[in-house]
Amino acid sequence: MTLRRFVPDSILGWLALILVAGLAASQVLTAVLHNANRNEAVIEVEDLRAAERVATFAEFLEHTAPVLRPSLAASMSGPSMTIAAAAKATVPDSVSVDHRLYHLVHAVSDRLKSSNWVEIRVGRIAPDAQQRARGLEPVRMSIGLRDGSWINFEFATIESLPLVSYRLLILMLVSVFLVLGLSFYALRRVTRPLDMLTRAAEALGRSGRTEPLKETGAREVRRAARAFNEMQGRIKGLIEDRMQMVAAISHDLRTPITRLKLRAEFVDDTEQREKMLRDLDEMETMIKSTLALARADANPEPAMQVDLRQLLADSVEGLNHVTLSADPAMGDDTAWITAQPIALKRALINLIENAIVYGKKADIRLSSSATEYEIAVDDAGPGIPQTELEKVFRPFFRLEASRNRESGGAGLGLAIAKSVVRAQGGEIILINRAEGGLRALIKLPR
Repeated sequence: MTLRRFVPDSILGWLALILVAGLAASQVLTAVLHNANRNEAVIEVEDLRAAERVATFAEFLEHTAPVLRPSLAASMSGPSMTIAAAAKATVPDSVSVDHRLYHLVHAVSDRLKSSNWVEIRVGRIAPDAQQRARGLEPVRMSIGLRDGSWINFEFATIESLPLVSYRLLILMLVSVFLVLGLSFYALRRVTRPLDMLTRAAEALGRSGRTEPLKETGAREVRRAARAFNEMQGRIKGLIEDRMQMVAAISHDLRTPITRLKLRAEFVDDTEQREKMLRDLDEMETMIKSTLALARADANPEPAMQVDLRQLLADSVEGLNHVTLSADPAMGDDTAWITAQPIALKRALINLIENAIVYGKKADIRLSSSATEYEIAVDDAGPGIPQTELEKVFRPFFRLEASRNRESGGAGLGLAIAKSVVRAQGGEIILINRAEGGLRALIKLPR
């Protein structure tokens, strides 16, 4: 669980992680291989240079009179190489020779042109603190001449070069950040159409409507956007056809209902006449609600900037048993949102009137968070069974115990309210309060 927290969950994040990991691995591997080859080449060159110097000095001292060799060798010594002519060798005879020293001996012997030497010994000595800090390893070499004298050399060789220098590290970091910056810009351009497609799909799922997508980006993304636009067009056509059919049927039914009302007036039985008129009134109410729902979906209202505080105040104007408050954390600031004001006001009035009719009162509270506004409409009624909380949003669904036909409702109020709220990009849910009553909670994006 802890590891998953650091794993990206987006395409852009995964691509960035793959790019960073691949680039880092490539840089490290390249640096290691480059430095390994560089170390080998530099060490070989340094050994050859040391062999050249040793052979040159040895040749020169060999052709010098033995009595002059010590003073001449001392004069040729320097910080990088110490030379001494003596009767004994400074390197013991039994010193083991590794691969590098073996090649160094052969390089010196190949460069000694005369045949007046008989033996070459070589060995390492312990470095001091300064040499160890600089990565140097001191070497002693003794060359035996035919006259029995020895020429002793002491010089330092490079043990190994540092894996990376500060300058190289800075250049690597600059190149990595430059490549990452350009790559992130390119990845962002590639994934932006996918993000737009996701947002459009979410908007379509909430409100059933969204603007056509621009068919930009990679070929696969363009195909997905084209398919989405075609799907959206088909869905929009199906919804419009359905709403037009419902509106036409509802409109055409009003004429025969009016005729039936007129005929019912001629019924002599008073009780039967009242029942017929009551049923016809209920049918007319259902038709009006159906027409309102069809008009709302077929002809959506333009969205504009709306002050949610003022909209709530207008919605409760003239209503009794209503209290309206706001979260103190909001202060006196206005609560601006982009919404369809008339449709949203109608949805709020539906919820408030439901709370008054079935819950005796409506306590309305406005609050906000960083991303959304919340409107809670609480009542003191019996609530709704837990299994019916989602069903009441279905068109023409009514609860016989609390929302019955005698109230005059057609079962479309909550369906219309949910459709309107979702068209604003929000959501509406019903909650049975622990202290009793029902809460209708509306969430609208800021």
